[in-house]
Amino acid sequence: MPFSTSSTSGPADPRDRRRATGLAGLLSLGALGVVLALVQSELFDLDRHAAAKELALHLTALLGLILLLPRWRRIEAGAVDVLLAAFLTWSAVTALLATNHWLAFRSWSVTFSGFVIFLMAREAARHGRGRMVAAGLAFAAVIGALTGLAQTYGLDWSLLAGERAPGGTFGNRNFMAHLLAIALPLVALVTLEVEHRWARVLALAGSGVIAAAVILSRSRAAWLALGASFVVIGLALLARRRAADRSALGRRPQRLLAALAVGTGLALLLPNRLQWKSDSPYAESLKGIVNYQEGSGHGRLIQYRNTLGLVVRDPVFGTGPGNWMVRYPQVTTPGDPSFAGADPIPTNPWPSSDWVAIWAERGIIGVLLLLGAGLAAAVTAWRRLRQPGQALASVALLGCLTAAMVAGLFDAVLLLAAPTLFVFAAVGALLPPSGAVVSIPLDPRRRRTALAAASLVSVLVVLRSAGELTAIALSSQGRQRVVLERASQFDPGNHRLHLYLAMRGSCAQRLPHARAARRLLPFHDWPRRAAAACGETTER
Repeated sequence: MPFSTSSTSGPADPRDRRRATGLAGLLSLGALGVVLALVQSELFDLDRHAAAKELALHLTALLGLILLLPRWRRIEAGAVDVLLAAFLTWSAVTALLATNHWLAFRSWSVTFSGFVIFLMAREAARHGRGRMVAAGLAFAAVIGALTGLAQTYGLDWSLLAGERAPGGTFGNRNFMAHLLAIALPLVALVTLEVEHRWARVLALAGSGVIAAAVILSRSRAAWLALGASFVVIGLALLARRRAADRSALGRRPQRLLAALAVGTGLALLLPNRLQWKSDSPYAESLKGIVNYQEGSGHGRLIQYRNTLGLVVRDPVFGTGPGNWMVRYPQVTTPGDPSFAGADPIPTNPWPSSDWVAIWAERGIIGVLLLLGAGLAAAVTAWRRLRQPGQALASVALLGCLTAAMVAGLFDAVLLLAAPTLFVFAAVGALLPPSGAVVSIPLDPRRRRTALAAASLVSVLVVLRSAGELTAIALSSQGRQRVVLERASQFDPGNHRLHLYLAMRGSCAQRLPHARAARRLLPFHDWPRRAAAACGETTER
């Protein structure tokens, strides 16, 4: 029983049951929060979505700690728990060695809150609320898919990013599709297990909605993730087949497949407002899945090859979380489509792959720890496929893990707040019980110390995230210098604000921001240019 909070092995305490219900409800609200959270800002078109969702993630984790830790009596951690804790700890070490500590703390914070989410879901599942967590995640995913479909079929709302439609409240169609691919096995689990007729009808409709949204996204990574997930789910179902299970499910699997087919068909046939340049956009995306000779596929290969240069420079500790974009100018090559050298900020915040990012930023040890945790969870789930009451949850968990891993091969997934909450909560809620590999009793003094330390870290994480989101929200009031100066006070480590302020106004106004930008991005050209424009030069 991972991270047990019970003081004895006797009858269940009703307070633990109520607390588990509270944790499950909080996780459901948190999932809805990371799906819907966003603010307006033209200057931060990507971060206005990402930062808002991060704050929702961190607030969920902070409130979860308040519910989770006061009755923490003993640490009884399984293999997955230990590996995830080790990954979090190792990530903290690499963050301390990073060039840009603001970005390192921001990226590490997502991992920290993700781990807390995992513990919350494990505790909820331990007291019989795992399915409640899965249902909450499934509901939030369907709501997210509906925002994408609303944009597809005519909703014109300024808060939604029109350039990367249909991204809905995610701001990017790929980000929406990745999360939906991860969540679809959870929706399927609810569909197969729910007993109430109308609840099952709604779950079937939700499955069709998610299928339609993923198809309309034209996200090749999401399509591959779903395909791989379906293959693994099919193999898992073959491994668990039992006549009793088949008769208990009745015709629900066939109805689920029909709902997915209907959603896919309607997405392809109904006219929409997406302005694709191709006459056959979906067929073109399908053909381009394995095309690495040109386009974005070829660009990814160049980016991965160049990023290996960062790995070679420090294969153990890496650049530090979030610092890929800080160090990438050192290894980019001519013609690299990932590097727009004429732009003040020439790259995305992360490379086009979770695994490339983690290897480059947290070193080979970080990669092995996270892969080990995923593998341990998958092996545990596979071994429980024929165990009554755990089979379908194990199948759904295998589907989620597969989708997250495959999507993460081609884009940022676990680097973002929304997929982090969904994946860590799904693993915590659906992972079958396993034997403890670490068992440590916590006396009152240790418990108070653990509570104080974890709460302090979580509060700092929330405050930093709130400051960042406040700065982004303030920037929506205009680009006047007084507005952006005020915004920079709330987020002093925001390199975008410093760069913007370093290129406008008198030299007395610009130089402090040029110096700050140069400290944050020491290998980028534009901070040096801004300082040089006021007569201050430094060696590259």
